[in-house]
Amino acid sequence: STMMDLRIPCLAIMALGAYAQTDACQQKYSDEASCMKDPVCTWCKSAAVPSSCLEKENAKKLPPGVFQCESLVSVTENGPPPYWKKAATARWVVHNTTYGVLSTTSIHLNGTAFGNVQSHVDGYVEESTGTPYFYVSELDASQQDIAQNPKASFTVSEVDIGYCAKKGWDPEDPRCAKVVLSGEIVEVTDPDEQKKFKDALFTRHPPMKSWPVDHNWKVKKMNIEDIWMLDIFGGASIITP
Repeated sequence: STMMDLRIPCLAIMALGAYAQTDACQQKYSDEASCMKDPVCTWCKSAAVPSSCLEKENAKKLPPGVFQCESLVSVTENGPPPYWKKAATARWVVHNTTYGVLSTTSIHLNGTAFGNVQSHVDGYVEESTGTPYFYVSELDASQQDIAQNPKASFTVSEVDIGYCAKKGWDPEDPRCAKVVLSGEIVEVTDPDEQKKFKDALFTRHPPMKSWPVDHNWKVKKMNIEDIWMLDIFGGASIITP
C-alpha cells in the first residue's frame, strides 16, 4: 500500500512532464477559466500534482486513475459509469441528455413552483463541461420568473437517452438515473463563451438556427450550487459541484 501511494505522484509527475515542453495549452493557460474557453484544451486535476491545462489529445493519454480531465465525456451507447462513481455519473447524464425540466418560482402563479421543458447542452458532442447552457427568450414564462428570482432547478433523466428503456426500467426506477441541478440562471456575457456555446447549442439542436429573430434569443447557463442524484437503490446522493 505504501509503495503504491509513492508510485501515484511519481506517475503523475512523469505523465505531465512528458508534455511540459510541447503542449500548447499547458504553455498558454495557467487557470481553468481561460483553459476551458479554448475548444482544443481541457483542464486536468490530480491529487498528486497541481492542476494543469492540456490539449485534449494529450489529456486522453493520461492515466485515468490519476487524472480527472474536464470536457472528455462523450455520447456513448455503453451506458453510464459504475453507480459508485457519483460525480462521473451525474456528468454523463447531463451531457448525454438533450432536454430537461427547468423549475422556477412563478410570478404568474403567485410563487407556485413552475416546471417547463427546456433544451440544453453542456458542450459539443465530443466534450462536456457539466454546466447546462440554454438558448432562451425573455418572452418565455420561465425567463420572466428568472428575471425576478434567478434561483432555479433543472432536472434531467436517463429516460431521454434511451438507456432506461433498453434496460426495461420505468422512469421512476431508482436505477434510471435522474439528476437535479440547483443554482442561479445567468446570462452568458463573455463573447468567446457565448459564441462557443451558441454554436454547441445549434450543433446539437439544429432547429434553433431558424427560430424567430425578433424573439431576441440569449445564451444563458446555470451556476450550479447543488447536485442531487438518484441512480441506485438506497437513497439519493448529494454531490459537490
